[in-house]
Amino acid sequence: MGEPALSTPEPLNSATSPGGRHAVPIMTYHSLDGSGSVLSTVPSAFREQMSSLARRGFVGIGLGRLLEGWAGRATLPERPVVLTFDDGYRNFLEHAWPTLEELRFGATIFVVAGLCGKTNDWPNQAPDIPRLPLLGWDELASLSGAGFEIGSHTLSHPRLTRTPLPDARREIVDSKKELEDRLGKPVETFAYPFGLTDAASVEIARAHYRGACSTAMGVARRDDDLHLLPRIDAYYLRGRLAFRLFETIPGRAYLGFRAIGRSTRAVLTRYGILPSPY
Repeated sequence: MGEPALSTPEPLNSATSPGGRHAVPIMTYHSLDGSGSVLSTVPSAFREQMSSLARRGFVGIGLGRLLEGWAGRATLPERPVVLTFDDGYRNFLEHAWPTLEELRFGATIFVVAGLCGKTNDWPNQAPDIPRLPLLGWDELASLSGAGFEIGSHTLSHPRLTRTPLPDARREIVDSKKELEDRLGKPVETFAYPFGLTDAASVEIARAHYRGACSTAMGVARRDDDLHLLPRIDAYYLRGRLAFRLFETIPGRAYLGFRAIGRSTRAVLTRYGILPSPY
């Protein structure tokens, strides 16, 4: 069954548009499983989403390639969409790799370097999040060799805003070194755990990485702060209609509305009024 006719999104050729003013969506996925948690995407839905993107002319890329394109050192696809996977869940192997490889899509996997081969049972993990295995070093090496970008998501997934500065620096800097030592490739991108940042953590990331992702909701532009790049959480695009509206005028309005609620929750979470959904 074909998709409904929708308004055509504006071109997203950031490599050739003046000043890179056109927006590039950076999507956030976590685990591909059927648990129904806020971090989970059903594998069949993920395959359908990626196929939908491909049919509409999008090309999935990693964050590093976007930064290279914005710097004028690489050519971007006509309609890029950056695919990011936080935490480094092992189910990426079964449910993401084959689909992305078939479509020739790239992606960035943000890895908790101190927990490779273990589980996501880190401090402050919400009780309703399923405990799942994380990618091991051999698996990460295989994914890196296949062309997927490996980025850092710290050593232990702490709340950096509540972490003493020396420990925060170790989490951000030593995770990069560990990944580079193990994989033999530069690690140039970073994602803040829980999306929580403060001035100190951003400056540490700025000193050691080419770019970093937050969980602020929105599309990314070349003139954004490259170390506070906004993303679009796949949680808000779970429904078929919502995903089909992705990068259309109605879809942007919907995500803008959801962004307001997300920003409000982020403020309340920062001050401990609400628990983190992650």
